[in-house]
Amino acid sequence: MNIPITITFGQICTGFLAICAGIAAIGAATSWIIKAVNAAKAPGKIQDERIEALEKKVADLEGYSKSDKSRLEEIEDGNRMTQRALLALLSHGIDGNNREEMVKAKNELTTYLIEK
Repeated sequence: MNIPITITFGQICTGFLAICAGIAAIGAATSWIIKAVNAAKAPGKIQDERIEALEKKVADLEGYSKSDKSRLEEIEDGNRMTQRALLALLSHGIDGNNREEMVKAKNELTTYLIEK
């Protein structure tokens, strides 16, 4: 029962190198796993960045659209006012009457220009 345990320097070196090889193998495996996970996540990250940029562009374009719409409405109001004044001038030019209509058109045009 009393058997002496003998360990040589070669066995110690072999055991140490085996442990180092095991650590290196675990490190390499971990590196490959991390690379695989990052590669799997990369398209999602790129896609998220693209979606974020597109959402910002859409928000900017919606703002431009609203300001353009209000500007077009102002232009349409101005065109209607000009057409009323032109119609009053044509009516007056054709028959020489409709003085009241011309005064009304002038007052509307003046009010429009002052309020604008």
